[in-house]
Amino acid sequence: MPEHDPEQELGPKFASAFQDRSATSELRGAGLAAVARKRVRRRRRALNGVAASVLVVVAVGGAWSVLGSGGTPTNSAGSAEVPTAAKDNRTQGIAPSYEADTACPTDHPIKGVEEAGAVPAGLDVSTPVTGLQACRYQVPGGEVLGHERFDAKVAQQVVDAIKVLPERNPALPVFKCAPEAARPTEAIALRFSTAAGIREIWVEYTGCTTPGFFTGSRTYGLFAAPLKLFMTGSVRPSGSTYLNALTGW
Repeated sequence: MPEHDPEQELGPKFASAFQDRSATSELRGAGLAAVARKRVRRRRRALNGVAASVLVVVAVGGAWSVLGSGGTPTNSAGSAEVPTAAKDNRTQGIAPSYEADTACPTDHPIKGVEEAGAVPAGLDVSTPVTGLQACRYQVPGGEVLGHERFDAKVAQQVVDAIKVLPERNPALPVFKCAPEAARPTEAIALRFSTAAGIREIWVEYTGCTTPGFFTGSRTYGLFAAPLKLFMTGSVRPSGSTYLNALTGW
């Protein structure tokens, strides 16, 4: 009988163990490789998705701004939508409309005037003016019969044409009439814009004793030169005793 040798018995066991370890290492390596490949594919898909999103945003004129870990879209200059706050800010500083800012006051002192020249906020004709609103009123009563608005150039022309006039126009007739007939039936309030606010000159051309321009401190005679500058449109009367006797207006 051959002699038992322990080393011969251990040899096959070592060989089998090494073989099993090698197989395990190969499987583990294959598994790690597969995991790595999966991770690479996921990263590629994520990158492709981001790239596609960027292309879509650029195509519509937008831009993405990433804050921290999350992305938040922000409108670029090419966006057609304007935030509400911006819309509100754009309206600041805009002048009021004509209807809201320049309507003739219905409750005007001229409607109850008892004497010529009673102008509570008269214009000093040496004051620069920046605009003019002419309001034609029924007197008494105060109904607005017409109104027109003029720019700074015309407003200053009206003032310049008035301030050189004498106190009376000698070419106009002189009437003797009863007190009831002496009162005007209509008049025009010239409302001038100045740095100190609205200042007025009243124009009377009806009745029989008080034609002219009144500033509250001075009287100027009724002449055609100033009248033809502002007696236009609805402010232009159909006529009166004094206007019928005055040419050129």
